[in-house]
Amino acid sequence: MIRKGWTAYAAVITAAVVVGEIANVAQGSLDARTPANWVLSAVLLIATWGYALRRPIGAHRYWGPAFWVVLIATGITLVPVLMAGPAAVMVVAALLPLLAPAFYAAYRYAYRSPELWPAPEETP
Repeated sequence: MIRKGWTAYAAVITAAVVVGEIANVAQGSLDARTPANWVLSAVLLIATWGYALRRPIGAHRYWGPAFWVVLIATGITLVPVLMAGPAAVMVVAALLPLLAPAFYAAYRYAYRSPELWPAPEETP
């Protein structure tokens, strides 16, 4: 049951991100940060899907650093948003709880899912 919940969450959050980015492109809301945002969003979504489906995607050693890069980059991008005023703070306050499970899934995928990743080879 939990796996189905995570899969449903991954589908909903992926759809929301894709629809949001399509709307941004349609409105011409693109700047130099947009490609970086797309990469970070993709990394977070892929980790969420990997966790939801209980499947290894890529190399295990990638996901730990990737989690921290996405988390820190998200924090950095929040600084100017939070300084933009009360309306922006309200939007962030509404959106962060919706994204928190994705960060939780990415962390669990990178650090707390040893059953997904092959054991490292021991060298004699």
